[in-house]
Amino acid sequence: MPRPNFQFSVLTRYTRPSGFLRQSISASLRFSLQFSVLLSFAAPAFSQVAFPSPTLTSISPLGGKPGATIELTLRGSDLDGPQSVIIGGRSIGMSTTTKASIQLPADLPMGIHDLRFVGRYGVSNPRVFEISALDTVESPGTNTTPDKAQKVALNSVVQGCFKSAFPHWFTLDLKKGQHLTATFDGTRFDTRTELVGVLSAPTGRELARLRDGVLTFTSPADATYRLCFNDLMFRAGDDYGYRITLASKAPPAPVAGKPGPPRPVQIGQTLKDVFLPHGLMHSFDLAFKTGDRFIIEVHSHDLGHPSDPHLVIENLKQDAAGKETLTPQAEIADAPAISPAPSINLPNRDPSYAYTAKADGVFRLTLLDNFNTTEPFELRILKDAPIPAPIIALNAIYSGTTTKTAEIGSANVLRGGITALEVIAPNRNAFSEPIELKTGGLPAGVTCLGGFIGRGQSLGYIAFQAAADAPAGAGILDGIPQSLFVSFALPDMTRGYTQYRTTGAPVLGVSTQTAPAFIQTEKTDIFEVATDAKLEIALKVTRHADFTEALKLKALGLIDIAKAPDADIPAKAAAGKLTLDVKALKLAPGDYGFILQGPAKMKIRRGVEELNAAEASAKKAAEAQVAAKKQLDTANADASPKKAELVKVATVALKTADTAKAAADKLVKDLAAKSVAKDATFIVCSNPIRIRVKEVAKK
Repeated sequence: MPRPNFQFSVLTRYTRPSGFLRQSISASLRFSLQFSVLLSFAAPAFSQVAFPSPTLTSISPLGGKPGATIELTLRGSDLDGPQSVIIGGRSIGMSTTTKASIQLPADLPMGIHDLRFVGRYGVSNPRVFEISALDTVESPGTNTTPDKAQKVALNSVVQGCFKSAFPHWFTLDLKKGQHLTATFDGTRFDTRTELVGVLSAPTGRELARLRDGVLTFTSPADATYRLCFNDLMFRAGDDYGYRITLASKAPPAPVAGKPGPPRPVQIGQTLKDVFLPHGLMHSFDLAFKTGDRFIIEVHSHDLGHPSDPHLVIENLKQDAAGKETLTPQAEIADAPAISPAPSINLPNRDPSYAYTAKADGVFRLTLLDNFNTTEPFELRILKDAPIPAPIIALNAIYSGTTTKTAEIGSANVLRGGITALEVIAPNRNAFSEPIELKTGGLPAGVTCLGGFIGRGQSLGYIAFQAAADAPAGAGILDGIPQSLFVSFALPDMTRGYTQYRTTGAPVLGVSTQTAPAFIQTEKTDIFEVATDAKLEIALKVTRHADFTEALKLKALGLIDIAKAPDADIPAKAAAGKLTLDVKALKLAPGDYGFILQGPAKMKIRRGVEELNAAEASAKKAAEAQVAAKKQLDTANADASPKKAELVKVATVALKTADTAKAAADKLVKDLAAKSVAKDATFIVCSNPIRIRVKEVAKK
């Protein structure tokens, strides 16, 4: 089974080492996900708030060569009115989501790209698509026994999907001394597949096995070998695809290493290395002077590595004889928890520690990986303030509940409405400066309303407003370099692990659906309030004609969601207010940014465009039928020798018109049945709100 990596958040818990490493670390620490597989299951796209928003659950194929023409199949929900797919920042037109023939740009860079669907309801979540110069072999899915094995070659990619519980078999010719390295990472490709692979000799004897997503083998003689791949639990379906690279490179040499003497590091220095194997520890000595302010950061997990750094900080003293004495200062295994917590509870396993020196001294830093890997890390000793960490955008979900679900969410703004993306800034501390959130690259008809993350805070919201006539489309946002997505929705995270993936810049879409309500504060200035006072913020509400229900909006970004204040707007009302009891909320002096968010239920009709088009076609078919009947009547009344021929032609024309009219009427009937108005629950947001909490003036 693939080893855990940064894209996973697993609900299983393991015991961290207690006490200081020097006293109690065991080299036997090893993190395992074996039993979590038993809990996982294939869940359909799930959302607490159901409104039209494109969701991709799987794509096929998972990759291709630059410049190649592929038959792309997209699966998911709300994939209406297809316009294009976005791959690697390029928009490629498409008119269907099933077997769409598209040509990949010839200059697309090699590597992993995000593929998104753009349609009537905006842009979808991303799925992984790989661009590779290697030839691709498509598994037919019929190669389920050794005698039906498919021929493959070195330096190629084989891809397919397990449509049944049977394994897929392949044969591969190798010369004596040739190397084979087969690699696959299901999480990296946004699939549920946990691949098991075996290479066997012509006699059937097993020679090598896929471990941690890698199979390596060196052929002792010229021979034809068999490769067999299957999902660990023999699961099948569209979510269980694979893309395996068969490279001729030699297997990597094992990482060797042993602890050396403590290395000196300085404030302002960044040191790059790899963790030592077998739980062995690196050590460093950091000297500082009175008044020095610095931050010690370890980066590995947030760089994309399946690691869990563990940092111990001790005060180092030496007596006149050179004897060392170490006393505990701090032990950090994870970055500080973000409060209020983001909607995606992804742990940051990288330690961070801020310190102001009150006297001269030396810290002994001891570092290892709790997962016992040999992955790379960076040890950064930063002066005063950290290097600005990349902020990460999260899709909008309804946050007014504590239900433990994992949702894909939406990055779409509805016509005449506001949406907000959640933004988290990892590794923040008391030294961290405020962040003004802004971005460009907006789709047509959309305005960025901005956002704010306060000093030392780690969570904010950036809001967007769409004009009432904004066209459907999408734009790649600049200014926010990363996004974080749930790969597969789960209605209950206690029954399976949640799989996440970090992607590039977020993409914002525009839906042709009109928002139920447009909510904004009466003024957009910064609101000032004392720490012992209450603040009332007046709200204006512009409603959609069909939306009359009451609204309950929760303030997101101030405090934990369970204790966040609400703004109540009565049914049919065009105004409301939010009351903040700053003293009860225990807000410290400083600037804060937040939004109001809540659900709004409104009836909508899906597929209206298709129904309108079908009705127009049915009208034309009816007109053609009337014309054909007139043609037949004219032919029957003809007294010339050509009457028989005219009647024959007119009869065929009428029969064709009748058939077309019947088909058009049936299509209208079918689409009308699907287009019946049904309740949908939308997410509505306010414009960003800024408040400044001030100390109570002394009397």
